[in-house]
Amino acid sequence: MDKYRRCGSIFISPKARIGKNVSIGEGTRIAGNAVIEDGVTIGDYCKIGFDDPVREKAIIRQNSYYKDFLVAGNKCLIKKNTSVHDGARIFNKVTIGEGCRIGDNAFIRGHCKIGAGVTVGFCAYIGPFVEIAGDSVILNSSVIGSTSKIGKKVFISPCVMLAENKYMSISSYKKRKGPVIGDYVRIGCLSTIISCKIGRFSIIGANSVIAKDLPEGMVYFQGTLRKATAGEKKESLQGL
Repeated sequence: MDKYRRCGSIFISPKARIGKNVSIGEGTRIAGNAVIEDGVTIGDYCKIGFDDPVREKAIIRQNSYYKDFLVAGNKCLIKKNTSVHDGARIFNKVTIGEGCRIGDNAFIRGHCKIGAGVTVGFCAYIGPFVEIAGDSVILNSSVIGSTSKIGKKVFISPCVMLAENKYMSISSYKKRKGPVIGDYVRIGCLSTIISCKIGRFSIIGANSVIAKDLPEGMVYFQGTLRKATAGEKKESLQGL
């Protein structure tokens, strides 16, 4: 168990490395070998760098696909000029790129790789072994299931679920495989995407359920599928 350096109500592991011009709110705990780079802002009552209870070896024995998502080393790394808001929890073996925004009470599990400029909204849940490319937006209360891959400049509206398992079983990882979301995709609120691939530049309307692959440049809304117009693709490029 870590012996913490106590700074008022802030607790920091002696193994952690804190950069220059870092602001840390009251009640925050930073554990293990966490690395907080220059210019990072961390809100009140956050927990960073604690071990995730996920059983890595057992999971990988069941489904070798998870190997592709392993984060090297044994630390949480938050890169320059990222802001982490009140109550967020970021586990060990997570890498967060430069200039990201992590909302209040967001929950980011182990072995996640988050690119530069990503926004994670308040109360969003990012499961273990997730990859999110740069400049994507995941808004409030969305759930990103394990092994999901999200491309660059993807926009995910509030209350979206990316599910890695059709039946939500928690007993086995044998057949779990998260959705793959291509670059510049937009997903409307209350939609559910289950273990499939969404092609780049596609648009998914609100309250949709998709469990089969969607080709590049398609629009799906209320059960109908059509090709995205040139204007819609241009809007996807310029929207974020």
